[in-house]
Amino acid sequence: MTCSRIRGACGLAAWTSLVFGVFGIAGVGCSRKDDATQLAPAASALAASKTESSASTWHYAIDPKSTTHVDMPGVKEHIKADTTAATGTLDVVAKDLTQTRGLVRIDLTTFATHTFGNGDDATQTEHALTWLEVEMAGKVHDDMRYADFAVRSVDGIATPDLSKIAPTKDGADDVRTVTATVHGDILVHGHKVQKDALVDIAFRYPSGGRPDDKPARITVRSKEPLRLVLKELDVRPRDPAGQLLDWTTRLISKVAETADITVDLAAVPAPATAM
Repeated sequence: MTCSRIRGACGLAAWTSLVFGVFGIAGVGCSRKDDATQLAPAASALAASKTESSASTWHYAIDPKSTTHVDMPGVKEHIKADTTAATGTLDVVAKDLTQTRGLVRIDLTTFATHTFGNGDDATQTEHALTWLEVEMAGKVHDDMRYADFAVRSVDGIATPDLSKIAPTKDGADDVRTVTATVHGDILVHGHKVQKDALVDIAFRYPSGGRPDDKPARITVRSKEPLRLVLKELDVRPRDPAGQLLDWTTRLISKVAETADITVDLAAVPAPATAM
């Protein structure tokens, strides 16, 4: 998805979709001009899904310090990057966790590579943000700033009723954990794709908390990477003004075709004003 020391480098985060969806996260990104990969449908925003359950719903806010990790294995370089900020909401139905819905937004202005471990990472990061049109010539483009994941459905949970899941101990916390497959829409760089993410969801309580109590914190972590095809999202070489650049043989040899995204999200009870 990105290049390194030459002028232009792709970069992508998710979470994710949840990434977030936030966040994950199949295919080919920045390869050749004659690549037959189809461009994903254009979109400007994702609508949040509503739960269909009649049971009570717990409202949670995404921890702004939630993170994603991005791997982009190119022919000559394996680019590694992270994002360090997110926002969004989760609506959790404790009696039927498959009814959980949400919208996770990964802040791509925090996208940074650490491929080389030296000053080349700053240049590579700048190129990545330019290819994504997140930040060009020092100006942030708000319409490209976020990678959004809207949760449309959840399945694969062995015990959907949270109160019936036996807790384990983690330090001073009681933790009830489920594995789930989250199905949703991802919006990156003005294009929308449908993705599935296999995640572990942990509901954390103070020691001795009752099973019907609202968890003090929820974490969502990838069990396997979610893959984005960069060309589907129109992530291509651009100059600092946003103008498309031509491919070169050297560029193709360095650019990754996919972005494999893992998420490490957290959520806490939303304040009354955000419900």
